[in-house]
Amino acid sequence: MKRSPARNTTSLFGLMALTACAIGGPLIACTSEATRAPFAPAATEETREPDEPAPAPSASGTQVTPSKTTSDGGATTPDDDCKRAAPSKECGVVPQCGCAPTHTCDVVDPAGTARCVLAGNAPMGHPCTATAGCALGLTCIFGTCHAFCDDPSKACTQPGTGACLQVETQSGSAVPNLAVCRVACDLLDANSCGGKTNAGIGVCYVDDKGSTDCREGGSRTVGQTCSPTDECGPGLVCTTSNGDSKCRRWCRVAQGTSDCGAGKACTGFTPEVKVGSVVYGVCAL
Repeated sequence: MKRSPARNTTSLFGLMALTACAIGGPLIACTSEATRAPFAPAATEETREPDEPAPAPSASGTQVTPSKTTSDGGATTPDDDCKRAAPSKECGVVPQCGCAPTHTCDVVDPAGTARCVLAGNAPMGHPCTATAGCALGLTCIFGTCHAFCDDPSKACTQPGTGACLQVETQSGSAVPNLAVCRVACDLLDANSCGGKTNAGIGVCYVDDKGSTDCREGGSRTVGQTCSPTDECGPGLVCTTSNGDSKCRRWCRVAQGTSDCGAGKACTGFTPEVKVGSVVYGVCAL
């Protein structure tokens, strides 16, 4: 997506269309070609750490657990009242229920199959390669950890989240049981989406409606050439000026704000790139 700027010939090459994302085969992808994130099938019970005791099965063979608290602060439902997700009926996704206290109920395929997956430690928005790397109650999608939600017509209520996004197949069909909360990240903060970790690089993106989300990013630095397949690192965005695409640092356009350093102007775009009441631009190289 390219944009005409105010006062110069720079266009924005890195804005994301975060509204229509799809899952198919081994990949989840948004309609924007700049978004690439593996759909890593959730770890199965066979990935349980060797010393971890297996959860006790219920009469139906599924794992059961009393109510617990997920990483986003929301209490799960007691197992007796668990709304188990079809077709597997193993556990419930929203609210989380039916799994051992150390496991997340995750959607593991485009059919919406829900399975109990050993949880990890990565917070919401941080890089991941599989749900097993994300904190309890989170799923790995778009290369970062996201909270589940169940009503795409409403905004998520968890702290630090935005809209509820329905994930779709490549053919445009909604993936049963799989909707996730966008992350309300900070374009200026290189660590807002976890930065660079052993699991990857998390970058804060914004769409043309001012909605942000954490996605898998790249390693290109300020001034390096870029494209949708050679992505910029955290706190940066790929822009094009006179046919030359390079990574530039995000900045706030507001008068009196100096995010770029001495002698470097912050140039905005037309139409504006705006998150809430803040108008963003890029720093001169």
